Amino acid sequence: MNLPSPTGVPPRPDLGGDRFPPPPVFWAPPVIASLPHRRRPVLPAAVALLVVVALVAAAVAPLLRSTTLEPKAFGGRGDYTFILTSGGDPVRWNPCEPIHYVLGRAGLTEGGIQDVHGAIDRITQVTGVGFTYDGLTDEEPSRDRDAYQPDRYGDRWAPVLIAWVDPAESDIPFEEKGHEAAAVASPQTPDDRSERLYVSGWVAMNVEDPNPSGFSLPGMQGPVVLHELAHVLGLGHAESNGNLMEPSGGGVTSFGPGDLAGLGQLGRDAGCLVTPPASS
Repeated sequence: MNLPSPTGVPPRPDLGGDRFPPPPVFWAPPVIASLPHRRRPVLPAAVALLVVVALVAAAVAPLLRSTTLEPKAFGGRGDYTFILTSGGDPVRWNPCEPIHYVLGRAGLTEGGIQDVHGAIDRITQVTGVGFTYDGLTDEEPSRDRDAYQPDRYGDRWAPVLIAWVDPAESDIPFEEKGHEAAAVASPQTPDDRSERLYVSGWVAMNVEDPNPSGFSLPGMQGPVVLHELAHVLGLGHAESNGNLMEPSGGGVTSFGPGDLAGLGQLGRDAGCLVTPPASS
């Protein structure tokens, strides 16, 4: 975990100098299996203005213990970890069924919608896992979110919730040592049951994050959403720059070689699983 110095966040070493904004800072709350999440400084004014003009721009819940596979040799395709493992294998979704998701109404912008759908398209291309959009919801992310909410979503597992929240009004710990995260995310296993696979999850985006939507630069919100959704899929942090799952975002806007290798063990090529019924 790369925490900033007391005098501020240092420039991104992989990008050098002031060419780009300082690194997003991720942190790993000790009790939440979502591992990451970065608070990024504002993009340089000139860059931000161009982005805004061009785009009109306005990352479990049950408290899972964060465990990972032993990291491979760091660097290249070997640089990946998983949120949870079981018997040496990564805990994952059933990749042969679509993952349903909803968007929280509060704080949602057109740019946010585009970032979410753009990130989902990228994950599907890499993993073969499909997603189904179930519309808007008034539900707000919570660290104790139930994976089964029949009164709200019917007799099925709750869809993945992606929402923008005010950290000051949320029970999700966005802050550590004086720095706020840009997002926090978590996959969810069935509550109080023995099945070791994911059936739901949530992404809580920090509504106070001043950076614009889009995927053009590492500091934008699009790569943050993509990073968080990879956590929901079960991927942990990488160590090397050049991988999006590196805690600072790796200086990239999409997945690197280690990310792709890890996602390959979570996607359709890993084989189908049996999703347990939500009501049993």
